Amino acid sequence: MNRAFVPLLVWATLLTVLAAVLWVWSSDHLPPAIFSAAAGVAWLVGLYALLRPGRRLRLRVRPPELDLSFSSVLVALAVAMLVLGALVGEWLILIGAGVLVAGLIGVARELRAERRYR
Repeated sequence: MNRAFVPLLVWATLLTVLAAVLWVWSSDHLPPAIFSAAAGVAWLVGLYALLRPGRRLRLRVRPPELDLSFSSVLVALAVAMLVLGALVGEWLILIGAGVLVAGLIGVARELRAERRYR
């Protein structure tokens, strides 16, 4: 039996509890309404996953030429930190600069290793 419905129904239950708490303690009606709508959608999707006829999932295999680089992810996160640091403060700019240096060093090492491989 496919158990894909379990996390969906758990999420729907959590959203329902949060919506109920917000309806009791909040004086504003917008946040509880948003949580109630999200809980309703989660319940619908979870019940659909529970009651739909079982289908076998096909596993997708990653092609061998696809290479994932942790260093390039670090560079992207560092750029986001630098941009966000303009709003948040200097401390995030300094952290982003340090992450950027680490990411660029990693990218340089990967490029050097790729040249040796060829």
